[in-house]
Amino acid sequence: MYHILDTGCSGQEAKYCCLPERFAEQMAWLSERCQPVSLDRILEAQTGKIPLPPNAVAVSFDDGFASTFEHAMPVLEKYRIPATMYIVANRIGGDNDWMHSRGMPKRRLMDAGQIREMDAAGIEIGSHTLNHVRLPETGDEQMRREIGDSKTSLEELLAKPVRHFAYPYGLYNQATRDTVERAGYASACSTRSGFNNATTDRFLLRRIEVFGSDRLKHFRQKLKFGTNDAAWYLPLQYYSGRVLSRLGRRG
Repeated sequence: MYHILDTGCSGQEAKYCCLPERFAEQMAWLSERCQPVSLDRILEAQTGKIPLPPNAVAVSFDDGFASTFEHAMPVLEKYRIPATMYIVANRIGGDNDWMHSRGMPKRRLMDAGQIREMDAAGIEIGSHTLNHVRLPETGDEQMRREIGDSKTSLEELLAKPVRHFAYPYGLYNQATRDTVERAGYASACSTRSGFNNATTDRFLLRRIEVFGSDRLKHFRQKLKFGTNDAAWYLPLQYYSGRVLSRLGRRG
């Protein structure tokens, strides 16, 4: 999961900013070592319609920053990598005002023409609500509008169904999850790290977040262990745990 493809303007924002050259390097590695697939392909595998290839991975972007149009689309097209872009429907052509209160700079979001161009290039467009709100903190009616009306708005823009949703800030509860399902989406993504399998709730799909500090070695480690943690000692913990587990079974 990515947010901004650009140089961070502050230390706080840098966490969410992946340098374009690092993104290109990561996608080149994915195309060689993994099997990039669409979210629809993952859902088909969950229902048993078609198995996933080994090392399947799905790429996604939250918020719809204009920098992703500039830097992501050429790379995704070059390596033929499917991806999903989650759009804040009421901020199309605007800016990331929900981040200003946290001291982050103003950044431009994609306009309607850029979103249509991404859709025409085969990049899936999903919803990220109308206004990037904290859904569990809203009332029932506002929750329904944020989830349902954003779907309708994007479908009118694209003249096609919008099937996928991502929870702003990764925040959800049972009510938000159920509202997403009732609105007619096929899936919803959280920000909880981990791997997805046949038993994963399709409205609580896990994702691995790529941070601005992640070099290729960190990126590979995150995908291998299914975690947002790229600490150097993680492989040591993992393999020592496996050894201890085997010794315990022998004992």
